[in-house]
Amino acid sequence: MKPWTVLGGSILITTAAAILLPSLQMLDSGTAAVRETQATISPQQRVLLTDDNLVDTLNELPLTTPIASVSWEHSVLTLDVKLSKEETTPLEIYQNMTELAAFSFYGTTNVRQLLLRVVTEDEWSGERHLLLASDIRRNEWTNEALEQLRNREGAELPEDLKSRFRITVTPMWQNRFSGVYTN
Repeated sequence: MKPWTVLGGSILITTAAAILLPSLQMLDSGTAAVRETQATISPQQRVLLTDDNLVDTLNELPLTTPIASVSWEHSVLTLDVKLSKEETTPLEIYQNMTELAAFSFYGTTNVRQLLLRVVTEDEWSGERHLLLASDIRRNEWTNEALEQLRNREGAELPEDLKSRFRITVTPMWQNRFSGVYTN
């Protein structure tokens, strides 16, 4: 009787694995809406981001603020965007965030997380100061989020975007932009 129990248990475990593994893959890839959005917004060829093509690919993005530093490790793209002029507005920064997120999640096949920091540099000391940090993840990024960033009317971000992007601002941001964004 014991061999039949072992055989039955093995068959049950194998069947459960065959049913559950595709479900786990779906969770990892994100929701159906995200995949549909990726196909809709990015019909062009999506790139596989590597160390070899990282600089050239990022250089093609239509950003209005320069990239100060970049890191690519384990499907995490880390970017520091440097404000180089005093006239830079929060709307311009948010537009650059939109471009970088759209590129990361619709223009590539292998970026799972975008860590974005907005920094400014002291003219005299050359020291960098953090203004804003954001942690954007592929499985939480949707077409709705992209449209909210692209079509906002004011500099204040909606609460759901602040939460979704895990945005943190520093007192220096608040001083520079006179309370445009406060926690």
